[in-house]
This record gives sequence, structure tokens and C-alpha cells, in this order.
Amino acid sequence: MSGRDERAKVLRIHFTSQDLRRITLAEDADPLWDVLLSLHVLQEGRDLVYGEWWRRTRRVKVTDFRLLLSLTPPRGYSPDFLTPGRGGVALEEQLDWLLSTPTQRFREELSYFSDKQPNSSSIRALLDGGAPMLDRLGRAVTEYHRAAIAPYKRVLLPHLQTERDRMLRGLADGGIDHLLGNLHPDVVWEPPVLCVRDYVDHDVRLEGRGIVLLPSAFCRRHPITLRDTDLPPVLCLPARPPVGWLPRVRENGATEREAEPIVALLGRTRAYVLAEVSSPMTTTELALRLGISLAMASRHATVLRDAGLVHSRRERNTVFHHVTTLGRALLNGRPTAAASLRGRSGPGSPEAAPPAP
Repeated sequence: MSGRDERAKVLRIHFTSQDLRRITLAEDADPLWDVLLSLHVLQEGRDLVYGEWWRRTRRVKVTDFRLLLSLTPPRGYSPDFLTPGRGGVALEEQLDWLLSTPTQRFREELSYFSDKQPNSSSIRALLDGGAPMLDRLGRAVTEYHRAAIAPYKRVLLPHLQTERDRMLRGLADGGIDHLLGNLHPDVVWEPPVLCVRDYVDHDVRLEGRGIVLLPSAFCRRHPITLRDTDLPPVLCLPARPPVGWLPRVRENGATEREAEPIVALLGRTRAYVLAEVSSPMTTTELALRLGISLAMASRHATVLRDAGLVHSRRERNTVFHHVTTLGRALLNGRPTAAASLRGRSGPGSPEAAPPAP
């Protein structure tokens, strides 16, 4: 998988007319993409949305867990062989694909990765260990998925379906141009090129192969793809679950939503509004997700926009709200970054998303 450089870059995906007829929306989550992306979440620390999942998952015991973490830094490149699927395939089959990675490709991707991680003893052990080390990686992935992904699949499924339904409605209402033009705020459709901003300076030419659009509940910031342009094309898209998707369980068995300092700062409802618009959302969707009136949702969005935490854009008769870089820094618990950003960002400025995995 390709990561983001320190400078602003653009990933350009080039479509032909045949590719536009071969766009596929994945029918289900992808186990190994979720493993990779959830490990990013785990390493970046808890926030308002993933806080309870983070609290539970950081306690799990996984053999060779350090090996997994060394291969999945939250920013930068991770080997493409870790994510061979494009959705809708069971973990067992995907593990077979991973463990059957051709030796040359395995070593080439690891060597490229090790150049970025020169001090990693785990990576050196993988390079030197061959098949036995690859088997250990497979066991670690299996244990981690069983502890960190499988228990939450049922509760996350409706949120993934909501994102798929949104994309299908866009396709039905406005065709391919509407679908590709509304994938994400950091994605710009300039026919015949789909541009992902603030990612990598990279070109992918589909050349008739089409592409799979793969929503993931653990893709936090903006779409990501594979580095190797010869592999079957896939674009993994954020489908962030709502605040409170996983209630916190107290010792007495009662549940509560995760308490965070940002709640004390902004108030519970306003903090939840900010977390919800990590993915673009209309005022109506905000009201429905949080169980508040349209007027209240609009008011909270306005206050957050005036503070520079949310950017709003109008499309025909609909207003979409999306968190700014400043707002995301607050959500992710980075007050120093937020303070520096506030110094150079006027209220309501449409900031780009922060560095992505």
C-alpha cells in the first residue's frame, strides 16, 4: 500500500471508457484490508469514534504481535502482499493468497519496505526466515483478526451497508460522474482521471481492468490503494462508523458512550457532530444519526464551521459538512497540532485531511 509523503501529492487513476463500465462496488468488507487499517487505528491512539474498540483491542494477546506492527506503520508504505483481496472473500482464502505470495515479489516488497524501516529486526527476520517466518505472519494475522475484527463485524456491517447504499444512490441519480465525483472530499473526478489529493505522486493506468471500490470501517482519513500498479486495481474508501457504535461497558455491566476530553470542551452533542462529519454528511443525515432535530443539527454545524472545525459545501439543494484539519487534530487528541493549525487557518477554511496511512 502506498502512503503519504510530507509534501502534498496527488494519486492519479486513469480510466478508459472500458474501465468506466467495469467499476465494481465490493459487496462485503475485506478481512486483510481491515486488519491492516485497524492496526493503523490501534497505533495512532484512541479517538472519539474508535476509543472503546481501541481500549479493548490493545489488551488482546497475539503471538508475534510486534511483527504485525512492524509491517503496518500508520503512515507510509506497507507491503502490498498483506492485502491481496478486494472484498467478499473469506479470511481463510485470503490467508492462502498471502502465504502463497511468490518469493520474488515477497522479497522485493519487503526489501523496498525495509529501506523505509532500516532498523526493524522483525523485517530482517522475515527476509532471512523464508517460509517459516511467513507462516508465523499468517498465524499472527489469524489471531489478530479473531480478536480485533471478527467480534465487531456484525455491528459494523450496517454502517458499511449505509455507505454502499449512498454510493449506489449517487450512481442511480447522476451516473458514473456523480459516483466518482462524490467518493470523498479529497477525491476529485477530472474525466478521465480520478485524483486523490494529499496522498502520493503516483499514476495508476487501469487499461481496461476496471477497479473495485472497497469501503472499510477502519479506513480513517482518505482513500488508499496498492503501490504496485500491475496488481488488480482497488481503491479502499473510508466508511467510518458513527460515534457510540461500540458503547463502553462499565464494571457493573452498564454501557455508556466513550468519554473524551473533547466532550468536556465542546459539549457531548457538538463533539459527536464533529466526529460524525469525519466523512461528508448532510444536515439531514446528521440529525438522523444523532437523533436530534434538523434545526439543532444545522446550528451545531454552523457553530463548528465558524470555529474553523467544519467545512460546509452546497451541492444543488443539499449542504454537506466535513471536518477540517483543525477539527481532526482535536478529534485525534493532538492539541499542539490543533493550536498551530488554528494560528494559520481562518474560521471555516476548507482544510485538507491530515497525513494518511
